[in-house]
Amino acid sequence: MQRAPTPRENAAAFVATAELRAALERAAMAVTLAPGDSLFLQGDDADALYLLDQGEIAISVLAPSGRKLGLEIITEGEIFGEIGLFTGRRTASATALGVVRLRQVRRPDLLALIRPEPDLALELIELLCARLRVMSERHEDRAFLPLSTRLARLLLRLQLKIGKADGSLPVSQAELADFTGATREGVAKTLAIWRGQGWIRPGRGTLRILDRAALEAVAASPDD
Repeated sequence: MQRAPTPRENAAAFVATAELRAALERAAMAVTLAPGDSLFLQGDDADALYLLDQGEIAISVLAPSGRKLGLEIITEGEIFGEIGLFTGRRTASATALGVVRLRQVRRPDLLALIRPEPDLALELIELLCARLRVMSERHEDRAFLPLSTRLARLLLRLQLKIGKADGSLPVSQAELADFTGATREGVAKTLAIWRGQGWIRPGRGTLRILDRAALEAVAASPDD
């Protein structure tokens, strides 16, 4: 079986290189968002991509049932919005988690940048392919993997992306349910088992990983 990319590899795939960042900044416009502000909504027309300078952005979609499903949390240095830029329509919504500062590059300005610099165009293509691969993996996880595996993979990924200096994750059980496509009750039951095994320590709106190796073993297993 081919090894799945690690959370660190997936996170690194969307961080702009120095060359791409410098090129984007030449054509970018600064944008600031307040906590809870929507940058764009699923289904909106799209004509820009973004480079996140400060803060965190939650990416989510609405299922046909109306339920929100979390896809990703974008962190500092990452590029996002490239799928909508090339398709012309937003496939997900982006919401600020706290104060956010970012750069916006519109499609005409981006095309003017990459036409004379094919290496930058190739990097954007690689970025787009990586995003599509990760999104496909997330959908496959929801469809085929048990909750314990999905939840372990999510916690490991969040620890790398939004983990605090004290080792805690600022995430609620409801948010974990949104990101895993599970019920809150199912998430709570799994966390209670892991707490009893000494792997995690849940708090009010937070969670601390105590045994990363144990979670990595669960994340690597396709079975309950």
